[in-house]
Amino acid sequence: MKIWFFISIASMVLLTSACSSTFLVVKNGRSTFVGSDSQEKFDLLCASGDLEKVLADSHMEPAMKNTFYKYNCSTERSSDKVKQIFAAMTVDERRDIKSAFRKNGYEINKMFC
Repeated sequence: MKIWFFISIASMVLLTSACSSTFLVVKNGRSTFVGSDSQEKFDLLCASGDLEKVLADSHMEPAMKNTFYKYNCSTERSSDKVKQIFAAMTVDERRDIKSAFRKNGYEINKMFC
């Protein structure tokens, strides 16, 4: 009985640590959390030029677009800063950026997180 308790606790820890405070984007079988520090995120969003297209299709203020791009794709990349920006966004701004991702061929939050 104790073993199941520990398995349950370990599962919850793994699930919560795997999720991000931003959102998951998926395109062409590749996925990443916006705001992660992974090379996969950089390749999918930045090296491809997709984040620039997404931001162009969003209605974010120019200063927020620049900051969002800077902390995702420049040499000053910072997952903490991206998460702070996302946390400061209004519900409408979050819907807008997700809509812009969808417009550019991305699926959002396809997984359980």
